[in-house]
Amino acid sequence: MSNVYERLRERLDMFPQGFPKTESGVELEILQHLFSPDEAEIMLHLKPFPPESVVAIAERAGKDKAGLGETLYGMSKRGLIMRYTAPDNELYYALIPWVVGIWELQLNNLTHENIKLYEKYFEEGMVPSQRNRTLGGLRVIPVEKEIEGSTEIQPYEKVSQIIESHTRFAVADCICRKEAKMLGQGCDKLLEACMSFGASADFYIENRIGREISKEEAKKILLKAEEDGLIHCSTNSAGNKVFICNCCGCCCKSMANLTKYGNLQAVVKSNYYATKDEETCTDCGTCVERCQVSAIRTENDHTVIDEERCIGCGLCAFTCPTGSITMVRKSPEEASPIFPGGKALLQAMGKETGKVYPFE
Repeated sequence: MSNVYERLRERLDMFPQGFPKTESGVELEILQHLFSPDEAEIMLHLKPFPPESVVAIAERAGKDKAGLGETLYGMSKRGLIMRYTAPDNELYYALIPWVVGIWELQLNNLTHENIKLYEKYFEEGMVPSQRNRTLGGLRVIPVEKEIEGSTEIQPYEKVSQIIESHTRFAVADCICRKEAKMLGQGCDKLLEACMSFGASADFYIENRIGREISKEEAKKILLKAEEDGLIHCSTNSAGNKVFICNCCGCCCKSMANLTKYGNLQAVVKSNYYATKDEETCTDCGTCVERCQVSAIRTENDHTVIDEERCIGCGLCAFTCPTGSITMVRKSPEEASPIFPGGKALLQAMGKETGKVYPFE
């Protein structure tokens, strides 16, 4: 039985994001907790892209179509695989990575037992595997109000543009802050802050992981997130974005890689950085409290911005009482690369770690 789980681990590790092996074997405990042996075996026959019909999967796996269809649907309802509904109402399924993927979709299934497993795996598996990478999958989106004067601003840099490009929206609790709260830790920042759009919103709504919201409510949630000091993040791609995370520095795994473990490349920085007017700055310290990644500190009663740590979120400028902090656009040479779509991003991430995407 353990062999099928090891094979599943190896398959999930084929994703550019990885699902690395640990000395403790906690990842196998997680898989055994989530999948029955039969379900784990079925996972070995699924592909990440493109999604496939039950008929195609059944033929490859040598299984009965009716029984397999029922199993796949049940697995998708538990957030273990992705499910898409075609215009003719035929269901298609695809393999998804551990992150962003299976883990986030366990939002409604959290217990103290599995949270401890997830936290242990994050520290023993995911953090070490990310340490030497130079290309992250998440990119910071700056507070729009603070970059409005920029003539070179791109659509993918404006949350309003991302919202306007979609017609269906969902919001769910942030799994990072929810886990932290269940462990008696974390912060009191906005909890219902994980937003999804389009087909991703369909999945969240149909599986009751999140609730459907209007375009106007989506805009209000983003504003509330900015007021709470949360960082907008989405995929490091210029194409269709299907989610926006609103992250804090204390709970969120992507930010923890940077703040707690010192991996400055864990999150792709925006094309902006913060700078301040020394003459008008009163060194009130508001920006020090607002910064989620410790890029602003107090030295000899003066606030200092560490440009190397600054991720360009704009939260400091958003609430600077004297307007002394502004966001400056980086030169083309300084700017982080962005990819045309999610597939190109994953291919680039895979190239860095010797993995091919999509895989068979």
